[in-house]
Amino acid sequence: MSSRKKMLIVFFVILILAGSGYAYYNFFYEADEVVEEESLQTSRARRGDLILYASGSGTLIVGDEIALGFGTSGSVAELYIQVGDEVRAGDVLAVQADREQQEAEVASDQLAVRNAQKTLDDLYTNADLVAAQALLELAQAQETLEDVEYTWYVQQEGNRASQSTIDAARAELVLAQNKLDQAQEEYNLQYGKPKDDPARAQAITKLATAQANYDSKLRNLNWYLGAPSEIDQALLDADVAMAKAQLAEAERNYERVKDGPDPDEVAKAELELLNAETKLEVSRSILEESILRAPVDGTILLVDAEVGQSVSSSFITMANLSQPYLEIYLDETDMGNIVVGYEVEVIFDALPDLIFTGQVIQVDPSLYRSGQVSTIRGKVVLNENASMDYSKLLIGMNASVDVIGGRAEGVVLVPVEALRELSPGEYAVFVEEDGELTMRVVEVGLMDFTFAEIKSGVEAGETVSTGIVETQ
Repeated sequence: MSSRKKMLIVFFVILILAGSGYAYYNFFYEADEVVEEESLQTSRARRGDLILYASGSGTLIVGDEIALGFGTSGSVAELYIQVGDEVRAGDVLAVQADREQQEAEVASDQLAVRNAQKTLDDLYTNADLVAAQALLELAQAQETLEDVEYTWYVQQEGNRASQSTIDAARAELVLAQNKLDQAQEEYNLQYGKPKDDPARAQAITKLATAQANYDSKLRNLNWYLGAPSEIDQALLDADVAMAKAQLAEAERNYERVKDGPDPDEVAKAELELLNAETKLEVSRSILEESILRAPVDGTILLVDAEVGQSVSSSFITMANLSQPYLEIYLDETDMGNIVVGYEVEVIFDALPDLIFTGQVIQVDPSLYRSGQVSTIRGKVVLNENASMDYSKLLIGMNASVDVIGGRAEGVVLVPVEALRELSPGEYAVFVEEDGELTMRVVEVGLMDFTFAEIKSGVEAGETVSTGIVETQ
């Protein structure tokens, strides 16, 4: 051991012995000289500031992240941003491949919508014409039924006709032949058109009616020229039944269209139009989403794809960093000192000379556990301040946080020892007046472990008692 270390040890031993001797002397030889007396402790009420706060820590976080991607799976054709870029709402971030095919689908769907709309419009435009045609067909069906019923009636009578009747039947047959020829010509003009074409359908109906009328007139003439066979009778019965069925169908058709378009046809056309519009909306949405645009102003946080790479979900993440947020943690004993709306003062470890302010906007309803430690977790939004440079703040920065539970500025303050609780929430203090103590009931505001705010009952500058202690 060196001589220097030996000298230090001896020096500390001497100090310990000297201190012990002095304490022994005070205890045994000066105890008899102690004079006990009572001394009044006072304090002067003053004006000042009182702030109640709970201290904790925080970390700068992103407020609301936005994940972006194309509307459908596909490869990236163009990519215009990288991490850290600031973008404005509407800026193009990326473009998907195969846009030409998507544009063609939109054009095809637009044509389908126009065709469906025209079909619906034509039902109303041609409503009067359709009603007139239905009325004509109804009259023709009635006339046909009357003719075949007359023929059937004459046959049932079994009378041979006179020459004049035969001549008349021959004239009717010629007229029926002319109508049949005319109907055949009209049908020939419509031949080749789609089966659902209204004009073609009308020509077929007219031709069938003319053929039935001709057959009926021919049977009439044959009957007048000679007695009908059993086959002719069966044919006449069938003609009557068919004529009645055609008349009933003509009546139903006219009832459907006499006051406007056929409701069934309108409903069908409206459904087709709705389906076409829905399909167009989907194809337009896919085309629009093939160009990825920024929905808001913000900063690019993540780009998880490259040009040519196939993506099926979001691959760009962005957020608006102009409004900073903090995730804060307080001890669970401060449960009553943090409420949504409370003010907050923040000092970042990297910027110790700057004090940022904010407000509590969220408090978790349950404790946050990290290992064996339980804390209160909340969220704070920093106030906008033109004098603060928020660009210096980086996501993940640590900070010290004071949550302000109450603030009273320029108020009357007294030490908490001066308060005398009369009942829960009701207090009094002893004020020195002319050398004597007078009790006054006071209204107390904020209070911490040291001072209490006096709203009424004591003025600044007055002397208050804080208690009586023993002195010697």
